[in-house]
Amino acid sequence: MMAAALSRALKLPGKKIHDLGEYDPIRQADSDDSEDDGNLSYQKNGNLQTEVNIEAVLDGDADSAVEMHALKVKQRRPDEPSSAEVQTTEVSDEFTTKARTSLLPCLRTAAFLLTLAFAMVLVLACAFFIPCPRSQPLMISWNRSLGQAAGLPPVMTLWDVNDDQVSDVIVSFSSTGKTRDQRGGLRPQAVLKLHVSVAVLSGVDGSVLWTSLASERLKFIQCGIGYMEGGQGSVCLLVGVNHMLKAVNSSSGSNLWEMKSVYRSHRTPAAPAVLLPDIDGDGFADFLLASRPAALTSRIRDMSFVFVSGANGVLIGHSVFYNVTGEGKLIGPKAYVSGGGVLYILFGYGNIQAVSVRDIYKQANGKGSLPPPLQSQDSVWEQKREGNLSGLLEVYSSNGSVRDLQTLGRRGELGSDILITTRNKLQLLNGQRLLQVWSANGSSIESAPVTGFFNEDNILDFLIRITSGSNTRKSLIIDGSSGKELWKSKLGCHIQGSEASSIPLSDGRSAFLFWAGDCGVKPSMSEVTSLAQRTDSNSQSQYHLYLLHPLYPSVLLELANSTVAVTASAIGILEQQSDAFYVTMTTGSTQGTHESRTGPLLVTGLDLKWAISHSRVVMTLEEEAISTIRKFFSEIRFSAVQH
Repeated sequence: MMAAALSRALKLPGKKIHDLGEYDPIRQADSDDSEDDGNLSYQKNGNLQTEVNIEAVLDGDADSAVEMHALKVKQRRPDEPSSAEVQTTEVSDEFTTKARTSLLPCLRTAAFLLTLAFAMVLVLACAFFIPCPRSQPLMISWNRSLGQAAGLPPVMTLWDVNDDQVSDVIVSFSSTGKTRDQRGGLRPQAVLKLHVSVAVLSGVDGSVLWTSLASERLKFIQCGIGYMEGGQGSVCLLVGVNHMLKAVNSSSGSNLWEMKSVYRSHRTPAAPAVLLPDIDGDGFADFLLASRPAALTSRIRDMSFVFVSGANGVLIGHSVFYNVTGEGKLIGPKAYVSGGGVLYILFGYGNIQAVSVRDIYKQANGKGSLPPPLQSQDSVWEQKREGNLSGLLEVYSSNGSVRDLQTLGRRGELGSDILITTRNKLQLLNGQRLLQVWSANGSSIESAPVTGFFNEDNILDFLIRITSGSNTRKSLIIDGSSGKELWKSKLGCHIQGSEASSIPLSDGRSAFLFWAGDCGVKPSMSEVTSLAQRTDSNSQSQYHLYLLHPLYPSVLLELANSTVAVTASAIGILEQQSDAFYVTMTTGSTQGTHESRTGPLLVTGLDLKWAISHSRVVMTLEEEAISTIRKFFSEIRFSAVQH
């Protein structure tokens, strides 16, 4: 029966016994037999063994084949694994290898997801738990009273002292006190003593950030002229009216150094200090100070210059004097960079002369070597000396009628142009050749021009106020490229020329602000919104603050008004809100007192966007354009950088 079953198995259809790659149960069972039987080698694929078995079956000796197979099974060593066990082990090893191989991508994916989850948690923690810089709250207005003005005009400047991205107000003021004897009682004569202080008011709410005492009244306050080591604040320079020169830390007001005898007696500073490169090699920027006689009594007047170390206030060399012949208003001194990159000082009385800082240094320090920043010369300018032994260069002469001088930088070019204002003319000179570019007649010009960008040619334009005819005053904007009129308005009122200013806009142009009296122009009948600052008695309001936008030249916005004259003003930018604020200083008259010639000093800050939203429209357009104008001005954006 066993032989018959084996025979039937061998005759199964589809079995190709002699194919080496086919799997056969009988051959596979015998393929693992490794014993040597009659010098026959049994391969693991069972080819030779299968052929012997088939031959035995074909010879009809099926029983012998079965007995031979049984004998081989008995003779197998006990410790030798069977073919089935070997096959099972191989399959198990292969499965384990495949399992391990398939586990690696899973581990990589899990590691990536864990890393991603950790990063997300870290980002969320930073977003929710680490405080971000907060923008300053929107300011509407603030007022601060500071005793009395320390001289007229009062001294004020803007500078960000606490790094909150908002300019702060730095102002000097004075207070009086009665001197006391050693026992603490008042002296019989009740002598009054003047105390001068410098206060910094926050541009956000007007709160006092710090105060510092000064030994005399101040003529100028300059901030940002140098920076402290380690970046802890900048340097503010306080220039006294007589002899004092003091440097303080802008962040805290602490004293850095002070010079109490920087000038000779009976002299006063002529202009703010000129910031210079480091000329004494101590790593700090230095200054050039100019002074003039306190009393001008003759036509021959002098100008004195002295170099001061920015590190400790020590004088670098001795004072240098220049005799200046002329009469009229003092012009400058102002720093000017020529086309050759050489620093000059422009000044004069009614006329304009120039001297290089290089020449001043040589006279102040002898014939020693020049510091590297002062070694270059401008051959074009030096040709204009024309043998003048005084060392002064003649820049402009107009019979002593020059009233103002401004240097105008050229975008993308080295050097500056020179804008000269006389009694009846505005004139632009090319700074390289000192040749006239254009001239504009202006009858009687009342004040210094205000620079800004009125059109889109990226060239500075100028707002001036003139008197024409019998008490007729006009405001003009002159094109900086041609000298032609771009805008004109006739105002039958008094205009405070010194308080005009411009504000950079986000589109690259400028808005203009100026003070004027009652102009006799009626507002639009549909315009009923009034200023919050306006007093109940409008009849007492004498001065109005107007805003002019270049895209609406026929419209003036009345932003604020005042019953007293504004003595100083400045504009600060709130960059984060694309907003700006306007700071003014006013002084009230004292009644029935001999303590001071000036009254209380009041500093006011006004948010311009808020003021625009509450403004009164003075216009000559049609009535139906009011809504369009309102919408336009509600979207106005100011910028700290002129694009």
